[in-house]
Amino acid sequence: MPLHARSRSGFSRRNIGFTLVELLVVIAIIGVLVALLLPAVQAARESARRTQCSNNLKQIGIAVHNFHDTTLKLPPVHLGGPGGIYKSGTGFIILLPYVEQQALYEKFDTTTEYDLSTNPAAAALPGAGLKVYQCASRGRAGNKMSDGNPQVGATGDYAFCSVAFNGQNFQHQHQSPDTILFGMMVGAASKPNGTVWQSRTAFKDVTDGLTNTAMMGEKHIYVKDMYKGGSTGGSADGNIYITEQTTWYECHSVRNMDHQDGISRGLQDNFSFERYKMFGSAHPEICMFVLGDGSVRAIRRSVDRSILRMLGDRRDGEVIPNFD
Repeated sequence: MPLHARSRSGFSRRNIGFTLVELLVVIAIIGVLVALLLPAVQAARESARRTQCSNNLKQIGIAVHNFHDTTLKLPPVHLGGPGGIYKSGTGFIILLPYVEQQALYEKFDTTTEYDLSTNPAAAALPGAGLKVYQCASRGRAGNKMSDGNPQVGATGDYAFCSVAFNGQNFQHQHQSPDTILFGMMVGAASKPNGTVWQSRTAFKDVTDGLTNTAMMGEKHIYVKDMYKGGSTGGSADGNIYITEQTTWYECHSVRNMDHQDGISRGLQDNFSFERYKMFGSAHPEICMFVLGDGSVRAIRRSVDRSILRMLGDRRDGEVIPNFD
């Protein structure tokens, strides 16, 4: 071997590094590992978001119980009453002190029609969009507000459960809780101008038992309808602190447990009939509900409509089949 090809130690030099083939093999291995790990990471993140959603509903369930302990009544779905069509506040305002939001609650005026006082400004405050009212899997953008249908305000992902007699308008929450509205909570009784509201149901009215009756669940919102107040055929993702009696605005805060299509098929579901009236979730394959006893249940999207109806009816006397 030529003298110049040897090192000082007498051994030959060798180039140190990867060949092209070796580099491609390493890249391929890394790609396979990423492909294997990514679904696991995504599943872990979704599991955390689902847990947070469950905790939100649990906190709301505790808030309802604390309200009942204080007043011996259940919170109303909204504060409207018979006679005329007017805007009024919703149960999400009434629950604010019970989810540690007393300061926000005091910005609202529940003694008058919604748009005649400080209420519109309160609902549009940057802090009005509460995490406890929102599911992390929905992916809401911070304090982004709804559009002006009917008024700009904070949005949320949960709705009160309602069932109406013989397919009547479940969202018209001023109707009779004895003959038409059979949900655990219903709209308040009040004077014609929406003042001096009074709850109309209590735990004693839930004769099916609190463990067999749903109080609130995740509402369906078609992904392209987020932050839109909705219209006929819309998803009603509007201001959760306001409703307008006898209109689809009520679907911002209450949904139908007897919807003909059951639970929505996912965020891309824009084919279901009147999708703005149904429950649905951003979680894969399930929808979260809190029952009257405060327990949270993950119900499959494929659950039979009849089971949903029985869960939504506080007094039908039906024995609910196992739906796990």
